[in-house]
Amino acid sequence: MEQVRKILIILSTAEREKAIAGLMYAQNTHDNHWFDDVRVVLFGPFERLLAEDEEIRALGAEIFKVVAHPVACNAFAEDALVSDAIKSLGCEIDQVGGIISECIRNGYVPLVF
Repeated sequence: MEQVRKILIILSTAEREKAIAGLMYAQNTHDNHWFDDVRVVLFGPFERLLAEDEEIRALGAEIFKVVAHPVACNAFAEDALVSDAIKSLGCEIDQVGGIISECIRNGYVPLVF
């Protein structure tokens, strides 16, 4: 069986504790080189939490500096009026359904928080 080399972390929860766990896992995968490639997608309720919760926002800001190319769902970001807050953290806003599907097709293992 081939080893997992790439992981796609999908942060979609509105629950603070789960959000913190997901962010910390993203940080640790990068810092400890557990995978060759780590991608992070922000999706749904997490985007509002990121924009509104100062602790989550500060943690996200630090993690998004080191995790390559975090991408947030454009449909939810626009609907929730959180696009500017997310962009200020260095996140790209895009249609994430295709990104998630492409990552899975290319061997990324999805992990959802």
